[in-house]
Amino acid sequence: MSDLDFTICCKVTFFSKKRGTPPNLNNGKYCPHLVIKGSEQLLGVNFIDGEDVIFDQPIRANALPINEDVDYSSLQEGTEFLIMEGSNIVGEGIVKEIFQHKPHERKNFRVLYPLVVL
Repeated sequence: MSDLDFTICCKVTFFSKKRGTPPNLNNGKYCPHLVIKGSEQLLGVNFIDGEDVIFDQPIRANALPINEDVDYSSLQEGTEFLIMEGSNIVGEGIVKEIFQHKPHERKNFRVLYPLVVL
């Protein structure tokens, strides 16, 4: 899974004692690292949507991988992970599903008129 063409569907819990305010998982700006329990590898993700965060309660959320040079293949259904902000563990979660995106079909287009740059 070296390509970044999948969504990580998961259940996550954010810890009230680790954050002052709950993160917004729906604005596309929350980009923590996931660390698989028992591992030290940082897996950068971008949360793209999810339920409103209620501290210390599990919610559903979806995230996209963001680093081309990182191997995300260890994230599989049932994988448990920690959510990291810097060196702080702010939550935990479990992968419920890896949703593989379908590749776009490339169509052959003919150029009817040459491009002229003025």
